[in-house]
Amino acid sequence: MDFDWSPEEQAFRQEIQDFLKTELTDDVKGSIFIDTPERMDFVTKMADKGWLGMGFPEEYGGTPAPMPLAQFILTTELDRAGAPIIGKNVGTIGSTIFHVASEEMKREWLPKIFRNEGQWSITYSEPNAGTDIGSMQTRAVDKGDYFEVTGMKHYITSAHFCKWHWLAVRTDPDAPKHKGISIFIMDHETEGLSISPMNTLGREGTTHRTNQVFFDKVKIPKERLVGEVNKGFYYMMQALDYERFAILSFASRVRRFNNIANYYRDADFGGEKPANDPVTRHKLARMASRVEVGIMLERLAICKAQEGVPATEAAMNKAWGASIGDEMAQLGLELAGPFGGLWGCERAPFQGKLADEYLMAGHARVAAGGVDTSKSIIARRLLGLPNALGKPELPGK
Repeated sequence: MDFDWSPEEQAFRQEIQDFLKTELTDDVKGSIFIDTPERMDFVTKMADKGWLGMGFPEEYGGTPAPMPLAQFILTTELDRAGAPIIGKNVGTIGSTIFHVASEEMKREWLPKIFRNEGQWSITYSEPNAGTDIGSMQTRAVDKGDYFEVTGMKHYITSAHFCKWHWLAVRTDPDAPKHKGISIFIMDHETEGLSISPMNTLGREGTTHRTNQVFFDKVKIPKERLVGEVNKGFYYMMQALDYERFAILSFASRVRRFNNIANYYRDADFGGEKPANDPVTRHKLARMASRVEVGIMLERLAICKAQEGVPATEAAMNKAWGASIGDEMAQLGLELAGPFGGLWGCERAPFQGKLADEYLMAGHARVAAGGVDTSKSIIARRLLGLPNALGKPELPGK
């Protein structure tokens, strides 16, 4: 198996790296989200180069000669540099529209995504329907020319700066919970929609905001229905498969590990050098091997995506990547000792980022359906173990 980039792919990587040297300013760094005018302009410059649509057919705003791994290469280079990423809009929502939406919807929405005309919010979670998204109760009632939505969502990360919602609601309350959900595209500036901020734990300046979203008889035109009515759960499963490998790359964890390893290679604490400590060396070597596994699992998912939706491979990537991110955050704090939890202090290792990464590691374990859900997918689809009803699923199904 050849893991080297082709000349074309290597040239694209170099082009991205050259772009980042000039365009990745301090105003743009610091968040994976496209949540400020500076970050929006940064992504629009990539859109103007045609990068967001690479890998998609030309008739939908893509390129004449699609490069299959273009989105993976772009996401990896952005993530490696700590830049805003485009995986949610392109890798998750764009890919799902491409696979399940009508021809009219593809031609309308994919070019908008590839031109970076606005940001999206994945609006799924509810108070009693987080990982168990089949239990959602926010209702959409068919009113003839439109659907009327009433209910609420919470932990909706991008709702305060999005232009559109990728919204999942219940359209058939009498159907089994996995068979009565539909997906809609909804404008954020819609009458009857309101949001309330939910700030999660973090230091001043790095607080990670999420939101509650309320729907009071919100009207959504029927042409905004994605695919077929009541098939939304299956579309969400496909979107989550993409989310488990297409939003973020493993490059961010490689970068974090390299920062930790390089720091302890050169550190000198009053004559005591961690690089000479066999316990520290063993812990870093063990993590290095686990990082290599993560790199290979991600490449497996990306390659499988060229053949279809990589459900099992994406679950493997998600479960391993989130677990390693958590282990890495704990390792960094452990090796740093009492200084690891410092914020805003000149003696804090890594400018105090260890504590931030530790707090965010828990988020990664529950995002995109969570690690436990991914393990269940692996157990059923890869190993053929029975589901909760005792029915086995054949491997690969």
